[in-house]
Amino acid sequence: MKTLFRWLSALIVGVALGAGSLWYMTFRAAPPSLVHNGIWRTNLEAGSAAIDAYSRLRIAVTSLLALNRSETIYFEASADAEGEPLTAACDYTLTGAPPEARWWSVTAYGPDDMLIHSASERYSASAASVETNADGSVTIALTPDGSGPNGIATGNATFALLLRLYHPAESLAAAPDAAALFTLNKGSCRA
Repeated sequence: MKTLFRWLSALIVGVALGAGSLWYMTFRAAPPSLVHNGIWRTNLEAGSAAIDAYSRLRIAVTSLLALNRSETIYFEASADAEGEPLTAACDYTLTGAPPEARWWSVTAYGPDDMLIHSASERYSASAASVETNADGSVTIALTPDGSGPNGIATGNATFALLLRLYHPAESLAAAPDAAALFTLNKGSCRA
C-alpha cells in the first residue's frame, strides 16, 4: 500500500508540474524569438516549421491560422510608447507610410481576443480600404466608436492591434526590427 501511495503521489506531482510548465510556457513566457519595433512586436517563429513543441502550442493558441513567415509577418501592439496598455478610455491615431508589403491590414481585438463590435461594421483598415493623405501617408483613428479618418472601433475596454503584412518586401522580412511601421500617437483620454 505504501508503494502504491508513493507511485500515485509521484504521478500527481508529475502531472501538476507538466501542466504548470505547459500553462506557463504557453501563456506567460515570452517567445524566444520576439522582435520589437517601436510599439510593435513580432514572433519570428509564427509560421515556421522549425520550432519546439511549446512554441507550436503558443502559436496555435495565440496566432490562429498563422501563415508561413515567407507569406505573412504579424506585428502586435498592446501598449503605447510609455508601456501603458491600449485602452478605449483614450483616443489614438496610427500614422505613417503604408508598410512595404503587397497588402496589409490593421485590426483591433478586445481582451477576449475577438473582434470589437463596430456599429459601422468596419473591423479593420487595410491597403484596399484606407484613404491616403496628400503625401501618401496613412492616418488611422482608433476611437471607441470608430469615428475619425479610416477609423477602427476600440470598444470600451483594453485592446490590442494586429498589423498583418502579406508578401512583405524582402528588406522588411530580413530586418523586421528596422522596418518603417505605423507610429502610435496618444490623443485625449476620458476618465
